[in-house]
Amino acid sequence: MSVEIQLLERVAANDRDAFRDLYTRYSTPLYSLAIRLLGDNGDAEEAMQDAFVKIWRHASGYDARKSRPFTWAVTILRRTCIDHVRKQRRSPVRTSLSEDDLDSVEFSALETSRRTTESNETIARLHGVIATLLPPQRDALELALFSTLTHAEIAARLVQPVGTIKSWIRRGLLDLRAKLGETAS
Repeated sequence: MSVEIQLLERVAANDRDAFRDLYTRYSTPLYSLAIRLLGDNGDAEEAMQDAFVKIWRHASGYDARKSRPFTWAVTILRRTCIDHVRKQRRSPVRTSLSEDDLDSVEFSALETSRRTTESNETIARLHGVIATLLPPQRDALELALFSTLTHAEIAARLVQPVGTIKSWIRRGLLDLRAKLGETAS
């Protein structure tokens, strides 16, 4: 059982120290993702706070058979960002990052990956596996995972029916799970 799963189990038992450790592990990469999705530091901070409250409250609902702890936390943050965008009734702002910003994000990511070697290996495997998917499935899955677009918006962008998009995403997730399982063996 991984350290992160043990932390989540302790968080589910209302262990504040475990929650603090989990926050230390995940806050930097999740904050970077929130900024990319929302385009504003203040909005990203608000979404982070909301997401970590949800993690605290719903840790008992985590299922290790469905995802890894970091993936579960990313899903919570992503949904929180989508809710935030909808609540604000505005489109997410995409800003270009300066060279210094990129260096800062890269440095933060490197620090985080040093602390969470397992997550780093998982991310590398994930990128490799995503690259093996068929282009329409890969495009739909990447939009679903790494943007705030709804299934209907993804369908409009890819000029496909919503049902097709949902199928591609579902099959892509199943393929990812199967292929990640193979590479872990």
